[in-house]
Amino acid sequence: MKKSILAFALLPLFLSVKAQSLIGGGNIVKVNLSSLALGTYNVTYERKILPHITASIGISKMPKRGLPFQNEVKNLANTDIIDYDNAKVGNFTVTPELRLYLIGAGHGLYIAPYGRYTSMDLDVPIHYQTQIVSPTTGKTSIETVDALFTGNIKATSGGLMIGTQFQLLKKVVLDLWIVGAHFGNGKGDFTTHYKQYAPTNQAIVDYEAKSIRDGLGTLKPKPFVVDNVKVDSKTSDPTASMSISGPWTGIRALGLNVGIRF
Repeated sequence: MKKSILAFALLPLFLSVKAQSLIGGGNIVKVNLSSLALGTYNVTYERKILPHITASIGISKMPKRGLPFQNEVKNLANTDIIDYDNAKVGNFTVTPELRLYLIGAGHGLYIAPYGRYTSMDLDVPIHYQTQIVSPTTGKTSIETVDALFTGNIKATSGGLMIGTQFQLLKKVVLDLWIVGAHFGNGKGDFTTHYKQYAPTNQAIVDYEAKSIRDGLGTLKPKPFVVDNVKVDSKTSDPTASMSISGPWTGIRALGLNVGIRF
C-alpha cells in the first residue's frame, strides 16, 4: 500500500523526466507564424542553461510598408495634417529573454522576463499650405501640398510574458505566447527637405515656413511629446525638423511559434 502511494506521488516527476527525455536537445530555433501573417519576419533562438531555465534572443524585421491598423493610428496621432494613406513604417526589434519553466527547461508553462530594443523607420507626408502664383494671370491662390518627413524612433523597454511550450513531434515544438506586456521610453527625430514654390518671393517663402511650423505645432501624438520644431527657409535647400519622445508600451499575446529542437 505504501509503495503504491509513493509511486503515485512520484508519478508527476516521472512523467516530467520522461517528457524531457523525449524532447532531446538543448537548442531550439523558432519562427513566429502569427508575425508572418502580419508581414513581419520573426526568428528566435532558445538554449537551455539550467534545469528549469532557458535563455533566448529573438530578432524581428518588418519591411517598410503602409500603416497597419490605420484607424487606430489616426486616433493616436489626433491630427488631420498627416497623409495616412501614403505614410509608411518599418521596424527592427531585438528581444533577449529568460524563461523559467515550471516543469523543466523548454517544456510546459513558463514565465519570461524580457527586454526589447526597437528601431522604427517612418515616412510621414504632412500637409501644409503654400501660395501659388498663376503664370498667366499673376493671381495668387492658396493650395495644400505635402512635405515628406522621414525619421527613426528608437525605444528600449522591459516586460514580462506568460506562455507555454510543448512537443508536437520528436524534434518539433510549439511555443504559444499567452499574454505579456513591456514598458519603456522612445525618442525619434524627423526631417524634411521641402520644396519652395516661389523661392524669389520672400512673402511666399515666409508664408510656407509659418504654415509648416504651425502645422507641426498642432501635432500631439499620444502618448508622445513633439518638441524642437525648426524650419530653415533661408537656404537653397530648405528643411524642417522635429523631435518626439515619450513612453513606449507594447503587448505580446497569442503569438504562435513553431520550432526545431537540436
